[in-house]
Amino acid sequence: QPLLGAEPVGFPRVDTSQQRARDNDRREILNEELRAEEQKLADQRREFNNGEPPRNGNERNYAKYQERVGQMREDIGRTERNIEALRREIGNIR
Repeated sequence: QPLLGAEPVGFPRVDTSQQRARDNDRREILNEELRAEEQKLADQRREFNNGEPPRNGNERNYAKYQERVGQMREDIGRTERNIEALRREIGNIR
């Protein structure tokens, strides 16, 4: 009977070079995602314009404008958290 935490009998092993190739592929995919998120953040910040984006034509009502600005702020925060998570994940790859 195998010990807890030990690999099950007959569990397929991955050799070091194959694992390294998988890690490199994973790192490249995560780096591509990171670049896309960084570009998205730059676009969001540009559109946000330091909290004063230009009003849209349908935003005569100030509350509607404020709602959109608040949503933009939340979107920027979410993108920043995604970037942090991707950087952490990249750092965890051997």
